[in-house]
Amino acid sequence: QISKQDWNARETSWDFQQNELLRIQKEDTQLSIEDVYDLYQAYWKNKFFQLHKNEESLNQTFIEIYSLQEELSPDVALKDITILQQEAKIAEGQLQFQPKEIVAQFISYAVGCMFGRYSLDKPGLILANKGQTLKEYLSIIQTHLANTGAKTQAPSFMPDDDNIIPILEDEWFEDDIVGRFKQFLKVSFGTKNFDTNLAFIEEILGTKIRKYFLKDFHKDHIKRYKKRPIYWLFSSPNDAFNALIYLHRYTPDTLYLLLNNYLREYQEKLNISLQELQRLEETGNDKQQSKAMREKEKYRKIVSELQQYERDILYPLANERIKLNLDDGVLVNYNKLGKALKTVKGLNDAAAKTKVKKFDWINTEEII
Repeated sequence: QISKQDWNARETSWDFQQNELLRIQKEDTQLSIEDVYDLYQAYWKNKFFQLHKNEESLNQTFIEIYSLQEELSPDVALKDITILQQEAKIAEGQLQFQPKEIVAQFISYAVGCMFGRYSLDKPGLILANKGQTLKEYLSIIQTHLANTGAKTQAPSFMPDDDNIIPILEDEWFEDDIVGRFKQFLKVSFGTKNFDTNLAFIEEILGTKIRKYFLKDFHKDHIKRYKKRPIYWLFSSPNDAFNALIYLHRYTPDTLYLLLNNYLREYQEKLNISLQELQRLEETGNDKQQSKAMREKEKYRKIVSELQQYERDILYPLANERIKLNLDDGVLVNYNKLGKALKTVKGLNDAAAKTKVKKFDWINTEEII
């Protein structure tokens, strides 16, 4: 039971229900996330050593049954206890938890809630079939809340409406991933301790939450899902533009929405900012003029990169209205979107594409 609970505590388990920090917290939003993290350590430390005790007890039982006292010892090394493989390690004979991994699991669950894969209102998978929409999400959650006698049937945290969440250096869009994560943190752990909770998360990560999403989240997701990601990162050549989508909510219109509502709108916002910087360069004081010159050069490079990304990659793909067949698997589908997606070694690099093009059960002309 302990090993089963440990296995099911991870998103990649078929029977995953919810993030462990939220399971332990339950409904007490007065607790800070640091308090819950301490409770998490105490809970799983107890489980770890209980499993260790159980294994040694079983060893002792079989040694006695077969009279092997002279040949075998019932002792089990702590490193041979196989739960908490990602969340802790044995160092200097002690069980040491890995706080960054535990916080990363919480953030991964938060992103799942942003897309409707999970919900704070109902355990387990919510949207996990091809082309499911928010209408189905609302129906599932409202039915569950009604059946449990909740006072309201309104979801406590709504997923993103168009299945596209931008990850940029600043908050250029209302559904910016950092803004959405902060909202999730307020809903799940309350507003009272929000600043303290965010500071604790950033301290554990060793970086600001925006930088984590820009630099580390996708890498973590690729590793967590063993190079078969369910959240796909659209990224321009030098990462000036980034946006996540959820594979199971993808439709042939997704790239069109990404192009028109995000990439082109981002360019328009940058051009407006460039006009303001031009004004500052002409009328501002020396400090403002110097800063404006630097910012102008930076924004011009970004605009140029976005124009190239649109012209050479995203616009042609959007016009194709590409369809995905989930039965073909992530490896095949990921390679249908070419250079629009972030390149990942072993997933959509040159070697991976060569491998996929040898599959005789797909239309290899769709691999680009």
